Amino acid sequence: MRKIVIAAAFVVALIAGAALSLPVAEKYFADSMRAQIDRDGVLSVGSIEVGLLDRRITFHDLRSKQVSGMTATRWEVSGLAWPLDELLKGRTPLSGLSLGDPLRAQKIEVDDLRVTAMDGQSWRFNKVLMEGVDLERFDADVAPGALQPAVLGARLIRALSVRHIEERDVVYTIPLTQNTVGFLSLVGNNLDRGKLGSFELSALEASGKNAAEPTLRVASFKGEGVDVRRILASMSELSWRPGQPVGRLALEHASATGFGGEVFTRYGVSLGSVTVDVTHEGDAVVKSSTKFEGFVMAPPARGLEGLQMRMAMQAMGLKELRLGLECAGREDRAKGEAAIERCALSGPELGELALSGKLVGADARFWQAIDNGNMLGIYGSKAAFGDATLTLSDKGLLEHGLRGLAMASGKSPAATRAELAAEIRRYAPPNVLITEDLTKLLETTARFVEKGGTLALKARPEPPLAMDKLLTLMRPGPDLVDLLGLTATLTK
Repeated sequence: MRKIVIAAAFVVALIAGAALSLPVAEKYFADSMRAQIDRDGVLSVGSIEVGLLDRRITFHDLRSKQVSGMTATRWEVSGLAWPLDELLKGRTPLSGLSLGDPLRAQKIEVDDLRVTAMDGQSWRFNKVLMEGVDLERFDADVAPGALQPAVLGARLIRALSVRHIEERDVVYTIPLTQNTVGFLSLVGNNLDRGKLGSFELSALEASGKNAAEPTLRVASFKGEGVDVRRILASMSELSWRPGQPVGRLALEHASATGFGGEVFTRYGVSLGSVTVDVTHEGDAVVKSSTKFEGFVMAPPARGLEGLQMRMAMQAMGLKELRLGLECAGREDRAKGEAAIERCALSGPELGELALSGKLVGADARFWQAIDNGNMLGIYGSKAAFGDATLTLSDKGLLEHGLRGLAMASGKSPAATRAELAAEIRRYAPPNVLITEDLTKLLETTARFVEKGGTLALKARPEPPLAMDKLLTLMRPGPDLVDLLGLTATLTK
């Protein structure tokens, strides 16, 4: 019994000794880290706290000397782990962290993060939270300048994986104008080096410097399967400049609701939702759909612009304008086709305007240009214009449109209709060969104005018109009907 008591007392003494020595060890590591940071000259900090049990490091009043204008009131990393290969190279997290170093942690919290560039643009984050962080070592050797934050940010995200991320009260200030873009919160999940599993952005606002209300407001913006890896690869290069091709944004789903702001209220516009969906069928086929729903315009009777639009709509016999847009597209790399399967703008009191068409013979150069965002590169490919159809179904559009023209000209709607049809029949496009086929096409269009129905304009060149041949359409005297295979049909 006495031996047990002695052993227990020894264990208690060891624990007590460790507990008493722990604060001393934590202060030692904090002081060592502070000294190393001062020697490196990359960061400056007001104070550092180290918690060994929870593997925590807290920086207070952190300022970067490498990224111009980057500061944070508090930057805390907890659940810290350190890659084995870094330890083997003699690098430890307690010897001073530098931008570009690897980092693994259960949680990172940053309060009042600010980044200000030399050209006046700035970012402000009230709160940043990241969980399940794995940051690989990356090259942070970027000279100070206006593009430094963008290049470093792109390189950092390419090296970063995060299970969960939150940003609160974020404001970006645009240089020169000092206009701002901000949001209340951003929540993201499963960020993997430029590919994001899902995100939700709340209360997005864009405002002028001295504006009384936001220019644009979006209550909710959500997305899934967002892939910006091509964009980040371009922006990571020191040679990158704004305006250059940056690559294609890929996603699986995105939606936005709750539109508002001064740009909407000025014209009396409301918009229900915008939705984009993209599905992959194997490696070769991509299908996409886009919807704009709930668009209504009822111009207010205040302000010069609103009053003018209101009077114009009244002249057309419209109290409000309701529209919807729905588009579907398809890419088939195996067949070498890129198509607009159907894109339709419709209104219940007007009718429908629909477009479809496709490019054929799309080769590797074409897809490379699409993927890289270099649209000019398309003209060096073998892709060709295959066909297109433009359909206009009248369900009130002609009546309302002609009423507006009649009001403006002081003539009756019937006289205005007859005059418009006559102008279409005698229309002679400048620098275009006037042929019998073109005259027939104009005649069909004129009969549509007179009688309504559904007008379909089709283009089907034989053979398909190569992209590098499109410039021939700009030369004087082309036979458009023959080159494009144009036809027009009218149905009731």
